[in-house]
Amino acid sequence: MVEQEEIQDDEKLFCQQVDTSPLMIWMAGCNALYYYLNSNWLKFTGGCLTTGEFASGRGDEIDNIWTCSVHPEDRQRCDNIYIKAFTAHDSFQRQYRLRRADGEYRWILDTAAPRFAADGSFVGYIGYCVDITEVTIVGSQPMLTESCSASTNFSHCLSKITEKTQAQLQAETAKRQEMEAQLHQKTSEFAAILQVLPDLYFRLDADGTILDYKPGLRENLYIQTGDCQGKSLRECLPTAVGDRFHQAITQVLETQYEVSFEYTLSLSEENGNFEVRLLPLPDQQIIVLVRDISDNIQATLIKGDTKFRSIVENANNIIFALTLEGIFSYVSPNWTEIFGHEVAEVEGKSFALFVHPEDIHICADYFQRILTTGEKQDAIEYRVKHKNGNWRWHTSNSSVIRDTNGNVLNFVGICHDTTERKQAEEAVQALAQREALINRLSSQIRASLDLNHILETAVQEIRNLFQIDRCAFFWYRQDADVPYWERVYEAKSCFLPCLLNDEGTNAEIGLIAAKTLNGEIIRIDDAETVADGNARQFMQDFGFTAFMSLPVHTQSGEIGAFSCGSCSGFRPWLDNEVELLQAVTVQLAIAIDQAKLYTQSRIVAQTAQDKAQQLEAALLELQQTQAQLIQTEKMSSLGQLVAGVAHEINNPVNFIYGNISHASEYIKDLLHLVELYQQNYCPQTPEIHEQIYAIDLDFIRDDLPKILDSMNMGAERIRQIVLSLRNFSRLDEDGAKPVDIHEGIDSTLLLLQHRLKAKSGCPEIQVIRDYGNLPSIVCHAGQMNQVFMNLLANAIDVLEESFVISHLSLVNNTEQRTNDQAQMTFPQIRIRTFIQEDRVIISIADNGLGMTEEVRKRLFDPFFTTKAVGKGTGMGLSISYQIVVKKHGGQIQCISAPGKGAEFVIMIPLKQEPST
Repeated sequence: MVEQEEIQDDEKLFCQQVDTSPLMIWMAGCNALYYYLNSNWLKFTGGCLTTGEFASGRGDEIDNIWTCSVHPEDRQRCDNIYIKAFTAHDSFQRQYRLRRADGEYRWILDTAAPRFAADGSFVGYIGYCVDITEVTIVGSQPMLTESCSASTNFSHCLSKITEKTQAQLQAETAKRQEMEAQLHQKTSEFAAILQVLPDLYFRLDADGTILDYKPGLRENLYIQTGDCQGKSLRECLPTAVGDRFHQAITQVLETQYEVSFEYTLSLSEENGNFEVRLLPLPDQQIIVLVRDISDNIQATLIKGDTKFRSIVENANNIIFALTLEGIFSYVSPNWTEIFGHEVAEVEGKSFALFVHPEDIHICADYFQRILTTGEKQDAIEYRVKHKNGNWRWHTSNSSVIRDTNGNVLNFVGICHDTTERKQAEEAVQALAQREALINRLSSQIRASLDLNHILETAVQEIRNLFQIDRCAFFWYRQDADVPYWERVYEAKSCFLPCLLNDEGTNAEIGLIAAKTLNGEIIRIDDAETVADGNARQFMQDFGFTAFMSLPVHTQSGEIGAFSCGSCSGFRPWLDNEVELLQAVTVQLAIAIDQAKLYTQSRIVAQTAQDKAQQLEAALLELQQTQAQLIQTEKMSSLGQLVAGVAHEINNPVNFIYGNISHASEYIKDLLHLVELYQQNYCPQTPEIHEQIYAIDLDFIRDDLPKILDSMNMGAERIRQIVLSLRNFSRLDEDGAKPVDIHEGIDSTLLLLQHRLKAKSGCPEIQVIRDYGNLPSIVCHAGQMNQVFMNLLANAIDVLEESFVISHLSLVNNTEQRTNDQAQMTFPQIRIRTFIQEDRVIISIADNGLGMTEEVRKRLFDPFFTTKAVGKGTGMGLSISYQIVVKKHGGQIQCISAPGKGAEFVIMIPLKQEPST
């Protein structure tokens, strides 16, 4: 009984050690039931065991927890793998989904090994689980793609756990008479595990006294192995570190949960960084594991861990190592099975020799990112060449291996074949393309009855989808005197001649004609196999090496045919391609019938509508013509009057302007003569002196040139006004000629200058000219000036009205017109000109009251006006619209909203033919 209790106590201590492992550990007995799950396994799944009895004594409860945590779809497969291995006592691996504590299922790689007693009898299994969810999963079978770094850590832990477990397994199933020997063996093995464990190991009591001690791989200069036992841990460590240990010990004893922290020690050569984990034991004892995290020993573990090598060599995926130059330094043996090359043919060679040329840069960039960032990257896909010449798709994850100083030594990675998935994706994509074609044609038929557009689209889409050289659609014109076949639409390769204008008779395309009229499908995969002479001649005439044709028969009696041809050798027509074309022909037959019915139903209604539209158009044209005649006559009379007045004023102004310069020279000469007289005839006679004083000769000499300059400026001003009047009327220019648009706008503004000045109740209207660099524009200059006059006059009217309303608002203490800074705004007209693509844009904008959408829509209607009676006829904007749109082929539009002002935009073509 005493021996049994000692074994059970030792088993408890062993399980405490296992709980420190970062892996999820499980054990099963010779009855195939799970009887032990370590704390990491329970923590991961959120499982909870009833307290009281030790975990190994609750087999039914633990077996039930495992079953409930595995995904229902994976349980049977896992059981089959387990039972198969259990029968032969073999090691095994299985992958399944395990429910995590938060309810999410994670993919798990479960590796197990059989356990045997000292006498060789089988006593069950021990296994460890690794979360591999982050690895790319293909199909229904997940692949192991853990990084090499993680795998080395798992391998290291597996080495420790395997040795620990072996001792526990030998003691667990031993016969009663061998209990004492097994206990001794188990204790020895546990001690051996402690010896190979890289961590520094302590077992402490509640006071922090060292009960047991085992040094790690790195010597601790603060603790001497021989005399530490029985001492307090705080005595062996620096004060700060010892205090931190004391706090952690107190916390573990109070909570009975694991506590971990990190600390740094100043050693002889450098600082050492350590990670500490404290775990509770029965009887108020504590296990302390101290791990040196200063050095990275991954490379050593990769070379020395035979267990990891065993896993690599038996994995379904390829494990590889690359030098920084891209040379394979290692590939797992299954490379030969997957790619056909012997390992010796690969190792020592560059990876670029095996990767598809188009994918080399993908791999190179991937390794460069890993080397630069040092972080894990998303998996990449690339093609690898099999020894038989085929290309296989593979997905790969890689990471770097570093030395103890953090320098990168090489790359390691794992890859798995995804060719079947790629092929499945391409098949699904092809099916989706075919379905999309049917859907597009169906949508076009529903959305439009333009049969020609549908046929053209169908021909092009079918050729692109099938990747053939020529696709065409034929109509059988049976109503002609001599029925014939007409090729109406064709899509072809660029090297083939166009056959759209050819009309083939039945004799020329007898192969299509005869069978299409009978509703038969033609399907020829290889022209060399055609026995019929006419058919072979047809294929040779058109250069086809493979051909397919499907008939189209409508209910209205129309007959057509789709033909598909390949000129590049043998081309098998697949059944799904034939089915697709049949679906297309059905849709087209429906479209043809719908189009005919629609056409017939629209004829009568269209005829009546056309007559009504003709009457309405005639009435509107008559009204517009009337208005234009009146306005044209008014503008013609006004233009003649303006031109006449300008002519009459121009003659005397030219007379004055032309003589002022001569008069100025004469006066200068006379004044100079007077000055000579004064200099040479001194003293002056009393009469002359008296006259000089009376007329103030010095003032005359100074003011007379100024008078002449003022007369000159006045004559120049009158001359400019006359030129503006002549430029505005343009009676001397008939037809469209190149003109300066800016000159016309400036002339119009000059004529409206008196309205722009400040007056009672309205401040001065500011005009901002924002002219672009415009060339001479071909247009009807006089008519365009009329447009500018109408728009600018309307803008002035609106601004005057706006500020009358603003003045009344100020008097009545109502809302005033202000800008975003709450400042009163001033009336403003902004004129912009610029070139946009092939059009000249002229924008005339004001900051008036704006207008509603209803008013804006009717602006260009004849006789529509918002002005008071007697102030407007409603024809100005209508005439302007006719001039811009009808005369110049341009556009005019208004952009406005209440309170936002209005902007009229004129767009006329940059290039027009001038009138001769």
